[in-house]
Amino acid sequence: MSAADLPANLRLLCSYGRSITAVCRQIGINRQQFTKYMAGTSQPGLSNVRRIADHFGLEDYELLMEHDAFRKLVSIRRPIAPNISDLSDEIRKTLFLTSDSVAPLLKQVGYYHNYFMPLEYPGCILRGLCHVYEQNGFIVSRNVERYPRDPRVRVKKYNGIFVHTGDKIVMFERESTIGRAPWLSILYPYEQDQPQLLQGLTLGVTRSSGREIACYRVVMEYLGQDIDLRQAMRGCDLYAEDDERIDPEIRRRIRCEILPHELAFMARV
Repeated sequence: MSAADLPANLRLLCSYGRSITAVCRQIGINRQQFTKYMAGTSQPGLSNVRRIADHFGLEDYELLMEHDAFRKLVSIRRPIAPNISDLSDEIRKTLFLTSDSVAPLLKQVGYYHNYFMPLEYPGCILRGLCHVYEQNGFIVSRNVERYPRDPRVRVKKYNGIFVHTGDKIVMFERESTIGRAPWLSILYPYEQDQPQLLQGLTLGVTRSSGREIACYRVVMEYLGQDIDLRQAMRGCDLYAEDDERIDPEIRRRIRCEILPHELAFMARV
């Protein structure tokens, strides 16, 4: 594994996109600087390595693999080079992705800590970091989950899209590396008494060996549009369900239980 193979790896990745200019625009990297990366005359910093890897659905370290090994990896697992603006008209109609449906979601743009209690870690709360932003006229998301004390997996990343349904928000996500582990969340908009919270239910496929279908209560806590990313990421971890570092109101809303008066597994508001 060597940074010497990075230029060739980047050139290979760009061959899956429409053009180098389009790839740079989608990633948000200056075309002239990216060309230097591909020529090997300049090395990207860690933040740009992560942005490039996220865009193509790869892990950071995979970009630095020896080129022959990287080419084999890509031939088996074709990189994801998403361009949401290329969605077909039929899909746009199905999801009601119009300018009128996107406009109400602009107030949701920013960073969030998201919370739920995963099946794989009984009695624990997972806090992740989700970035919701506008891209090509749509509201999309990048979600990062950290498991620093789990030797099996350290980080999970998801790409998603937001859809407004009038009185609810729908978020569809897929795990960014190989497109497994889909999740569908239906969220209530902000409440007057808790204006910083989005809460609802999420349904998807777990990471456990059995890959069970699971439904969780989920809360997204708004952090702002301009935040200290390092500090926000340091807070992403697994916590005990009674850990006082997690807001008690959030803990109440994500508990995996059905109370006697509840006829089904419902969101807590």
